[in-house]
Amino acid sequence: MSFYFLVANFFIAEASYSLAEIFSKIGLLIAYLFLMVLINFIVKRNEVTKKNTFTIFLFAVFTVIFLPILQAEEIIIASVFILLALRRIVSLRSGLYIKRKIFDASFWIGIAFLFYPESIWFLFLPFIGILFYALQDFKNWLIPFFALISVFILKTSFNLLVFDQFFNPISYFSYPSLDFTSYHQFSILIPLSVLLAFTLWSLFTYFKTIQKATRKTKYTLYIITITWLLSIFVVIFSNKKNGAELLFFILPVCVIGANYFEQKGEKWLKEILLISLLVLTLIVPFIAS
Repeated sequence: MSFYFLVANFFIAEASYSLAEIFSKIGLLIAYLFLMVLINFIVKRNEVTKKNTFTIFLFAVFTVIFLPILQAEEIIIASVFILLALRRIVSLRSGLYIKRKIFDASFWIGIAFLFYPESIWFLFLPFIGILFYALQDFKNWLIPFFALISVFILKTSFNLLVFDQFFNPISYFSYPSLDFTSYHQFSILIPLSVLLAFTLWSLFTYFKTIQKATRKTKYTLYIITITWLLSIFVVIFSNKKNGAELLFFILPVCVIGANYFEQKGEKWLKEILLISLLVLTLIVPFIAS
């Protein structure tokens, strides 16, 4: 993964970097690796998947075959905050510190918005968590709005101190682009076709798993499914489409796909699929270049 990050940022991206920019790239690499650790922690801690490395493997494969992801600072950082929010929402199942977790999740999504405005779609997740786990107390429905107000106050304070101007969240929104022309490039079209085919194939098993799951686990799987659906809206309404925005789509797919590999049967097919995905990571740099 680190190798592909270096390829994407220092070899394919033909640019010279100052020392400060190099340190910035190192920080981005740390955020990228932390993203992998975080998604693995979420699924293991909440028993969404069994104790294996399929989630990490799929994250590594699908992020390195889309090299623009490795160059997208705002998207990687926003994804980290979205996963931090998802972690708090999924942990609502414990029934402990409900209000604090709802606030934290909404706050992290608000921070993610500052880096990538289209990630505001994930603001539906805290309300889904309330619907599943904390429906009894009406006050819980107001907490996400107070969290967003907190983000607004902090950002406004920062802007006044640094730029001497107020924060205008409306300026972050732009007219959504429905131009998917960039997806016609082979460097995006081929891995995207693989990603979509793998997602559709894995969903059949995933929905069967939901039906068999206990009520407690079923709600968690529903949240992952809704996260996946919201990620589709993020991708569709992204103002700039170069393949990097697919990171939001990839994160829940890693969980869905890991669930497929855990199921019994089709051993030979799964082995062929794993090998094919691995081979794909070896040919993508040549396509991209």
